[in-house]
Amino acid sequence: MDQPYKIFTWPVHQQYLFALAQGDFEIYIPEGQNESFRKQFLSQKNVIETAISATKELKLDCILFQDKHSYQTAQYEVLSDQQRGLPKIYLEHNPPKQHPTNAKHVVEDPHVHLVHVNHYNALMWDNNALPATVIENGVPTDTVAFSGEKASGVVVLEENPADDRVTGHTIFRQVKEALPLEVIQIGKENITYQNLSEKISQYRFLFCPDRYASPGFAVYQALMLGMPVVGLATTALPTIVSNKISGFADSDLNYLICKMQSLLDDHQLAVQIGSEAHKAALQHFSLGRFLLEWKQVLKNAVADKSPIFKF
Repeated sequence: MDQPYKIFTWPVHQQYLFALAQGDFEIYIPEGQNESFRKQFLSQKNVIETAISATKELKLDCILFQDKHSYQTAQYEVLSDQQRGLPKIYLEHNPPKQHPTNAKHVVEDPHVHLVHVNHYNALMWDNNALPATVIENGVPTDTVAFSGEKASGVVVLEENPADDRVTGHTIFRQVKEALPLEVIQIGKENITYQNLSEKISQYRFLFCPDRYASPGFAVYQALMLGMPVVGLATTALPTIVSNKISGFADSDLNYLICKMQSLLDDHQLAVQIGSEAHKAALQHFSLGRFLLEWKQVLKNAVADKSPIFKF
């Protein structure tokens, strides 16, 4: 297909949509996005807010769902009958919450292409025997260099974080009592995903306290920056952060606190581990790989070819 794929979606995670928007796609979204969203996507001319009254007139190639509400409800309120008959992709961002192994995914229609953001999620969801594709996150190569000059770790919160138990708020407090640890949040103090690398580059490491969530975009961005990542060895994090190589991942919080302290005590160790983190990110989480895989999924969906893997 020579022309860009024309996709309609409902935004869920700004950073994932921003990465997707770096591809040769035209992405249409409902109007009424918040100021933070508009600031983030100001330069993205291929992400187009559309009035509800005009949506039904759009000539689209594919519908991309990213949550249960858009799949079960919003599509019937916004799209025409013809548009609802177009190829569909459901992008699942999260691990199952109702039950870690027995939760059935909302998608049961074999004509909907199911995509997961990591292999852990794909494995743990009951995908109703449907084939599924995994497309792991992709981030651009950084022009900002990791310095690690500040003897403190940093935690990055999403603009709308999940509940405290999921995001490990009590874990954050426990670690903060033991060593220097600061927190920054997307959408506050002019922090966006575009300038996140600049904002975190001086910290010694990124700490991810999430108990049960897909690793956030900041994890991938820190790795690409060449910054050590430390986090709980839950969900997909142990497949992203190689323990003792590109960072530290373990379920023993005391072990992690010890390793974070070692990074604070030894700047050169942080630089060394950060270098390995950067190499791993270039190999596994490049934006180019991410966009190529999405282009293939869209091509398959439009041609109604199913993925081959079942989880």
